[in-house]
Amino acid sequence: MNIFQSVKSAVKSVFASKTRSFLTMLGIIIGISSVIIITSIGAGSQAAMTEQFNSMGAGRVTVRVQSSGGQDVKDSERLNMADYEMLAENPNVKYISPSLQDSADLKLLNPKETKTASVTGVSPDYVKIESLELAAGRFISGNDMDMSGKVCVINDTTAEKVFGKADESVIGSRISVKTWRGTQKYTVVGVLKNKNAAIEAQYGDMYPETVYLPVTAVQKLTGDKTFNSFTIIVADKDKIDEACTAITDALNARHKTADKYYAQNMMNIVENINAAMSTMTLVISGIAGISLAVGGIGVMNIMLVTVTERTREIGIRKSIGAKNSNILSQFLVEAVILTGIGGCLGLALGWFGSGFAGKMMSVSPVISPAAVVMAVSISIGIGVIFGVYPAHKAARLDPIEALRYE
Repeated sequence: MNIFQSVKSAVKSVFASKTRSFLTMLGIIIGISSVIIITSIGAGSQAAMTEQFNSMGAGRVTVRVQSSGGQDVKDSERLNMADYEMLAENPNVKYISPSLQDSADLKLLNPKETKTASVTGVSPDYVKIESLELAAGRFISGNDMDMSGKVCVINDTTAEKVFGKADESVIGSRISVKTWRGTQKYTVVGVLKNKNAAIEAQYGDMYPETVYLPVTAVQKLTGDKTFNSFTIIVADKDKIDEACTAITDALNARHKTADKYYAQNMMNIVENINAAMSTMTLVISGIAGISLAVGGIGVMNIMLVTVTERTREIGIRKSIGAKNSNILSQFLVEAVILTGIGGCLGLALGWFGSGFAGKMMSVSPVISPAAVVMAVSISIGIGVIFGVYPAHKAARLDPIEALRYE
């Protein structure tokens, strides 16, 4: 019997008892589909995260002052306007914006209703650093910073809640921002397209409104002359590590400190998170792979039952000249066909399952060709591994004893 005849015989045997064959494949189907769903969602999450960080701008760096040895940061060591002006002239810096935040109350369209707002002080470069897009008006200018102007920029979502519209007619309107230091009025000079609208919609009123002011205006509002951090886009993204060193060295030299400042490459965070997610995906896939081992044991059990049921057939074939290798290959091919079909069904289920899971989790699943090849290879490998013993047992049957079997 050649290989083609073995395949034909194996397929016929598998489909002769469809229910039993399907139940035998079930462990393989569940295992393969689980691995496909987990790996595709994991890969999709990593791709989405990398894309999100890339959209923030390649070569993005966050500069902060750090405490050391449990000691608090001295006032003289905190980031300030002089640091900002120095780094703005640094050849390693393309764009830079300080960050100074405060919480406030914002009056909405209903005069009796207020909403928590995040007031963020920024520089003109902030719109380029964050790749923000204007829907109307302009962003904060250098003159606004110099004059500590009482101007603000809001996004279109906030504009709708405050004014009931988000177009050019909003420009020139005033909003009231209330903090513990009192209420201040700011003139709206720009409306941004809210790129986080989908996320904010999920949280509803729990998500604060966003108001951007010149950082100098926030300093007046809060009475704080220092900054939390600087967000920087380096001039040469291919030399980001060298730029980070030059930036921190300049700050340490100006403040006469040593290793007091650090510049965090945002892509390093992405790489660390992706590495952690890859490890987690691998562990969960390993757990899901247990069902493959269980499925393989099920295949071996059914193949042993098949050998017992076809003992007389084996005896007849051996009596008319079939070799042990012929019997071995026939049952081995049958096991591979069984797990191969299970693997393909598992792959199809994983494909549809990952799409459904992706919609539920708002993630675009990524099914790589490597995952498909791996799934098919594993299913065939299980057929070989768990089919060897039953096939070997069938090949070693004594033809006379086999013919006597009832």
